[in-house]
Parts: sequence; C-alpha cells; structure tokens
Amino acid sequence: MIKTGILLLMVLFAIGCTASPEPRPAHKRSRPATLFPEAQHQPGKTVPPPAPPKPAPQSPQPKAPVQYSRPTVKRAPVLMTPRTFHLPSVIHHKDQSVMVRVPAGSYWIPSQPVSPFVVGENTRMERKHMNEFFIDRAEITVAQYRQFQPEYDETRYTGGEACPQCPVMAVNWFEAQRYCQWAGKRLPTENEWETAARGDSGHRFPWGDQPLAGYGNILGDRDGFVDAAPPGSFPRGASPFGALDMIGNVWEWVSTQVVLSPLTESTEGLTGDSRHLVKGGSWRSPDHMATISYRNLVDPQMKNPTFGFRCAKSANLETDIQ
Repeated sequence: MIKTGILLLMVLFAIGCTASPEPRPAHKRSRPATLFPEAQHQPGKTVPPPAPPKPAPQSPQPKAPVQYSRPTVKRAPVLMTPRTFHLPSVIHHKDQSVMVRVPAGSYWIPSQPVSPFVVGENTRMERKHMNEFFIDRAEITVAQYRQFQPEYDETRYTGGEACPQCPVMAVNWFEAQRYCQWAGKRLPTENEWETAARGDSGHRFPWGDQPLAGYGNILGDRDGFVDAAPPGSFPRGASPFGALDMIGNVWEWVSTQVVLSPLTESTEGLTGDSRHLVKGGSWRSPDHMATISYRNLVDPQMKNPTFGFRCAKSANLETDIQ
C-alpha cells in the first residue's frame, strides 16, 4: 500500500516536469486614444456618422479704434458767380506800389455812348480787344503821394487826424497825372479801368450785379467807416484780377477826356471845353452811382475830398516796369 502511494507520487512528479511552461504575457503598449472610436458593424443597423467636433470658442479680436472726424461746416456762397483771383504781378519800385497784371484778351467794354457827354451808367456793352497792361492793386495812399509832394496835408480831410494809410484825397486831374508820370506810370484809360474792375464778366460790380454790404466803402458808416477807409479794407470786393476798392472809397481819375464843345483852332492848337472822368463812386455815393460803368464828368481842375486815383502801365515793352 505504501509502495503504491510512492509510485503514484513519482508518476505525478514526472508528468509535472515534462509539461511545457505557460507563456508569459506580452508587454502591452498603450495606444493613443482615437478622437472617434470606430463603430462596430452590426448587421441590420445603420451607424450614424460621427458628429463633427465642436469648434473651440474664439477669443474676441481687438477692434480698431473708431476714427472720428470733425464735421465740416459749409458756408453758403456769398459771391454771385465763381471768380478767379490773380496774385499781384509786380512791385513798382519807384513808389513801392503793387501792380496787378491784366492779360490781353477780349473783354466786355461799354459801347460809345450816344452822346459823348452823357452822365450816368452806360449799360451798352460790346466785346473789345484789350492789350496787356498793369494797374495799381490799390489806390495811391497819402504816404505814397507825400514822396512826390512832401507838403501834402491830409488832416484837412480826415478831421484833423494824420492818416498816412488813407487814400490821397482832393487832388485834381493834373496832379494825379503828374504823380503817375513821376512814378514812371500813367493814369488808366476808361476802358482799362473798367476791364480791371470787371474782368471777363458783364457785371455792374466786381462781385456781381447787386451792391453788398462789406464789399466796398459805398454805404456810409454802415460799413464801419464814416468817410474814406485805408485801401484794402474790403478784400471781399476785389476784382477778378485782384484790384481792390474799384468800387467806393474815393472816385478815381482816368485819362479819358470828353469834349463838350466843338474844337477851335488857336495859336496853341486845337482847344475846346472838355471834362474828365472819375470812376467807381466814393463813400458818399448812392448805389446807382457806385457801379463800374457809371460815367461822372467833372472839371479836371476840381479838387474834391472824394477824388483820388491809381496808376497804370502798358506792358508792351520789357522796360515798362522799373
């Protein structure tokens, strides 16, 4: 019995030694998790497609600063027609006057009046060719005239106050002509004066057809001046060529002469009763007299506190402006 038990143990031991060892489990590598696990096919069942990924919330982008602009205030136009202003052309060194250039061309000029000695506004206009010329931008001042006539005294016409910047006043036609000759210039003709004042338009005033406050010294003390104002005080009333105070302030002598009676022959040549023209009106003038085409015939010897002048210069020679 004991032998039988020993024999059984030996058989079991032999069987355990001859059995193949159980394999060791292989090392398992971790797989990265897939975003969408594959769906297993199940017969008879439709697998829906995977839902798209939800986008990550975007961070708000910074906004560009808002640009603010100041509102533009548009003023209502005051001038009746567009105008072109020409800059001053030359400085006349003899009397330090600024002269503006009027180019050659065809301009609206008053036609010859039915009667040569008609006083009033000549509204009959026609196109005429004008040669190029220069004209003083402003009326001759007391300071300028005193270079030619040192004893001139303006206080008799300014209420006793010295006013070198005022226009020279109370000079007759001959004195105005002599000054212009001394300065190397001359008085403008009536047609030159009107061309410089009107430009290429047919207006009654340099700025349009209606008198406007603040455009010329023609409305008494409503414009801020009781009498004559320093030339250039009304820049809004400048002519298309930039000439100032062509209307108002002081009447201006021109060279044009009007013969009132037939000429007679004498030992000194042909003579006759004549008048000269002053143009543009003054601070005392009513509106209907302070127009470009108004013809005011006066005695050339007359000295009136409302009479002044400006000079002109032909432009047909290189030596015209000295």
